[in-house]
Amino acid sequence: MICGQIMVPQDWSDPNSTQIPITYLILKSTSLAPLPDPVIFFQGGPGGTTLNALSMISTGTDALRASRHVILFDQRGTGFSNDLYCGADVMIVDPEANDDEDGSRAAEFDAFGLNAFSDPEAAFQVVAEQLAPRDLSQCLPLFEERGIELEHYSTASTVQDTIAVMEHLGYASYNLFGASYGTTVVLSVLDHYTRSANGADLPDLRTAVLDSVHPTSIEFYAQAYEYSEVVLGVLSSCEEDTACAAAYPDIRVRAGRLLAALQEQPLDRDEGDPITWQAVADLMRTAVSLQSPLVPYLPRLVAELEQGETAVYDLAMAATRFEVTLPERTRLAEESIVDQPDPFEETAAEIAGISSQLDTIEEAVQSLALANAFLREAALEADDRVDLIVSVFRNWSRSGGMLSGAVIANLEPYLLHPEQRTAEGLQALIQRTILLPGLQTEMLAIAGRLDEDEVRQVFRTLLSPSFDFGLIGMGPITNYAVNCNDRGPRISNDLGFAHYRDFEAPQLIGPGVQWPAHYEIACAQLGLPAGDYAPPPPPIESDVPTLVVGATLDTATPAILGQRVAETLASVTVVEIPMAGHTSGLLTLCGQALVHAFVLSPDADPNVACVEAARPVFVMPNEQLPGQE
Repeated sequence: MICGQIMVPQDWSDPNSTQIPITYLILKSTSLAPLPDPVIFFQGGPGGTTLNALSMISTGTDALRASRHVILFDQRGTGFSNDLYCGADVMIVDPEANDDEDGSRAAEFDAFGLNAFSDPEAAFQVVAEQLAPRDLSQCLPLFEERGIELEHYSTASTVQDTIAVMEHLGYASYNLFGASYGTTVVLSVLDHYTRSANGADLPDLRTAVLDSVHPTSIEFYAQAYEYSEVVLGVLSSCEEDTACAAAYPDIRVRAGRLLAALQEQPLDRDEGDPITWQAVADLMRTAVSLQSPLVPYLPRLVAELEQGETAVYDLAMAATRFEVTLPERTRLAEESIVDQPDPFEETAAEIAGISSQLDTIEEAVQSLALANAFLREAALEADDRVDLIVSVFRNWSRSGGMLSGAVIANLEPYLLHPEQRTAEGLQALIQRTILLPGLQTEMLAIAGRLDEDEVRQVFRTLLSPSFDFGLIGMGPITNYAVNCNDRGPRISNDLGFAHYRDFEAPQLIGPGVQWPAHYEIACAQLGLPAGDYAPPPPPIESDVPTLVVGATLDTATPAILGQRVAETLASVTVVEIPMAGHTSGLLTLCGQALVHAFVLSPDADPNVACVEAARPVFVMPNEQLPGQE
């Protein structure tokens, strides 16, 4: 591993402007003779810090490092590259008003029921009320003191930073790999190469990988379509499956008609509340995001509700309440089932019982070992009890992507309310944050031995910007600034509502309609208002060999976006991984293998065996449902 830093102009149009750091890291290849063209990985967001997500990215690029070095760098405004950090204590207008322990503010937001048919003005107001406790404009004096000019934090600037990193490292050729928003940067680099008059002076681009495409050529309000595009994509995949298409012809169109019919007249039931279009749309969105085992049931759900039947609907609702566990239904799972009688059934049952007991014991032992591992690592770093507690919090937050966000969220009340920084407050923080039972018990015991001064020292460290900074995976200010600068003229609540009802199935859109208003407010607070409307730029054209990786259950960047981007790329391979989610090229074994194979040999046809194995097996009309006799 090699770390380094270069200085670049904050304003690329003025070489004499303030210089800002761009920090990079090279993950060395595991090969003794690596190939000479490394891979540059671009993190998502915008605002995602690559170096704070090093563990995840290192694991996801492990296959690539079998043959090449992998270069990471924090994009400007993130992590260790002039991060646009602004603490909650600065942004929050009124700490008392910010407290919402009973969830009333969220409840009011949910009760409004934002959807494509909401009144635009009322929708904007409810989003504004949700955001009211924080005012981003209060960060501007802090940025001014640091010499930060937000208008220079954009994808165009990151492209120039990328070229500077490439020139600094001096490799003759590179491969580009972008995930989520990182694909926006890769596409923009490809466009820079296509348009650059000095293209001959730039390093060669051998290949590009676009994992979960976030294109520049779509309207901002189209973010509201993400979940609905995935639901419709699942129904389209049914139409591409011979058995499913025969059982449920034209099911995608029928789903739209069903939702429209339910909007006109909910489905009455003998028992229970009527079935509304909102309930069915919410169930469909839940299936593709939180309850993927429901996906194979969606075509039958539509077909049954058309006839006034509710068996699948009731099963699906029970599954969302975790009252029923549905089996996995993919081709690989189906092929692994052997429907034969077991001559040793009784013995097998006894063994299963013993195995279950052993599993329980094993889980307890693993939990204890994991707790000991955290404490041992912290003890090696610590000089005293204060350091020990801080080290456990730090290592705990870095052990999983969502844990760091949970730590920051649980620390915020103590940042705003000094009176809570007591021994009792520390114990409450441990109980809310350290969820591993054995580790929590040990932490509570250690905290119980601290005196008042030591408790104050713990909170002083945990609430310092340096501790918070090390946990941040996504910088909100950078996210806002880049979106405002890149797409500001297209960020409009009114523009979105002028188009939502024209969508193929507007009932499916749901609360995603909030995002234009959300960003319109944020951009104004940061002094980056939208201005007059301007259409999106045209799709990117490039002849660099490119792999587009999509996933059928990617509700952040639906696979259809990758298909659209591929239309203007001259040398492109498109793969779509079924039953997988966001950035599947980085986070799934199938995706990692496909990316590695492509970078090794971009001209070869991909082996899509793992793709075929993951395809869902849709539930047929007369098939017995789980729980039925």
